[in-house]
Amino acid sequence: MKGLFYGLLVSLLLAVSARAQTVEGDWQGTLKVGAEDVRLVLHVTKDEKGGLKATIDHEDHVANPVTSISFVEPALRFEIQQVGSFEGAIDKERATISGTWTVAATQGSGSLPLVLKRAGTAPKEKQAGGSESP
Repeated sequence: MKGLFYGLLVSLLLAVSARAQTVEGDWQGTLKVGAEDVRLVLHVTKDEKGGLKATIDHEDHVANPVTSISFVEPALRFEIQQVGSFEGAIDKERATISGTWTVAATQGSGSLPLVLKRAGTAPKEKQAGGSESP
């Protein structure tokens, strides 16, 4: 009976720990804006109160503050005031967030698909000569 109890306890702890994972970390994606590709990196961390905070880098602009961010599984939403917002859903493996970037009215409006992938999980790109980049 003790073995069954401990087995159930371990299973419960593993399930809770897997569920406790969040969207914290670095996420990268590319927006196709006309003929241009705009690379983005979203940095999500915990704030002092245990909530989420984030910054986003794109091309030459580093660490633009994210005005608001929320994650209620599976939905992630964030906004950059007067620039735009993103709404998407995280996959079960927590490796990809697929959604839509909505351009703010001050920037001309419109919507674009955006897929964010955990940084460091993308396949290595082959360089000239057949070697792989780190």
